[in-house]
Amino acid sequence: MLRSPLRSLPSALHWFFVLIAAPLVIFLAVRTPAFQSPDEDHHFYRSWQVAHGGLFARGGGYVDSGIDQLYACVAKLTFHSDAHITFAEVVKERAVPWSGRLVYRQFQNTAAYFPANYIPQALGILIGRAIGLGVFSTLILARILNGAVSIAICAFALSLCGRGKIVIFAILLLPMTLSLFASSSQDATLIALACLAFSLISRQLDVTVPMTRTTAAVVFAAILLIAIGRPPNAALALAFFIPGLLPSRGETQKRLGPWVLTGVTVTITLAWWIAVIVATRGISHPYEAGGNVDPKMQLIYLLHHPHIVVTLLSYIVHQVNYFVAGVIGMLGWLDTQMPGPYYLAMVLVLATAVLAELARGRANARGVTALIFFAALVGIAGVFFIQYLIYTPVGGTGFYGVQGRHLIPLLIAAAVGLPSLSNARQTYERATAIVVLAQLLTVAVLPHVIMARYYA
Repeated sequence: MLRSPLRSLPSALHWFFVLIAAPLVIFLAVRTPAFQSPDEDHHFYRSWQVAHGGLFARGGGYVDSGIDQLYACVAKLTFHSDAHITFAEVVKERAVPWSGRLVYRQFQNTAAYFPANYIPQALGILIGRAIGLGVFSTLILARILNGAVSIAICAFALSLCGRGKIVIFAILLLPMTLSLFASSSQDATLIALACLAFSLISRQLDVTVPMTRTTAAVVFAAILLIAIGRPPNAALALAFFIPGLLPSRGETQKRLGPWVLTGVTVTITLAWWIAVIVATRGISHPYEAGGNVDPKMQLIYLLHHPHIVVTLLSYIVHQVNYFVAGVIGMLGWLDTQMPGPYYLAMVLVLATAVLAELARGRANARGVTALIFFAALVGIAGVFFIQYLIYTPVGGTGFYGVQGRHLIPLLIAAAVGLPSLSNARQTYERATAIVVLAQLLTVAVLPHVIMARYYA
């Protein structure tokens, strides 16, 4: 009796994803106070800028002062997990109008980001202002559009995905991912595009035929956008070297294709960020009480003290619980945590998803697994390296600014590279069912965490 539903479950994962993700993202978009995800105020500045034609920014720009007025209503919440918003403050928050007065603001950390990753948010701002919504209602609309586009891309990708589908499904329904979908951050787009690119790659690996030119163009565009959005993601372009993946009309094109696409991805990414650095006369960095932050001096320090790499690796090992929790869900400005048992439950859910993939049967070639894992590891190392250069005081023995959300696109890519250790159909089906049913835990816990954090 149970065999038929279990057998069809993996092919219906994209529908389960929409069924679970859509209401949670809407809830988070509406009930999370303004700008309560990392740098969301600055992401909204950038969205405003893109909506009004500011495609390239020099470290900041002119924005409506109503955004600042809205932030003032919720400023006490940021970094203060014991602070709550009252009913009167909610009314005040929702009543903030667009002022029509432009003020110049510095937002170097998001002004550098590629404008294409802000199209849904920018569209939300244009529609919100056109129909007379206030600032917070417009922010909610921008969040919902950002989430809707991301969910649609991910659902389409899951419908096509082969190997890695169960793990990707579980990652996409983690609180961290859902909260980013329900924000004005570019992270939602980066995650969705990583899901699209590597689901298409997974499908081609399953059918063992080269991509069509259209599919290859979509994968290239998606990887290029996530690379420009966060440069360490450029490592994912190494996937173009998977044998037999790209279309070709001859041996020369077959050999040169991966080099050309990877080279173009890296070149455009470097060109964009060099232009940003030149325009802003330096890489943006925070003011740290722990010491001077200087990328050039940090690099020189690394070259003269290579032994510090051992200390930094030890730091990562000792902080692994923090990074895992960051991937699962440290919400708000990393000041809103899920219950302790929830983190353990989600680690077990992710492990079960990996188990399902290992029992799937249809295997990647060992070289493909090694290549995809290598690309993901290079990307993860790149995240730590970049944050060490631009956020960590010179000579620091740890990493400032590395957050679990930075790793999610790379983990999605890695999921496609998982090998097959057996062809245990029952294990695959039952593990998939456990992963799907476990999402009820998120449905129950996540809204409670948000309400208790902000409205208690």
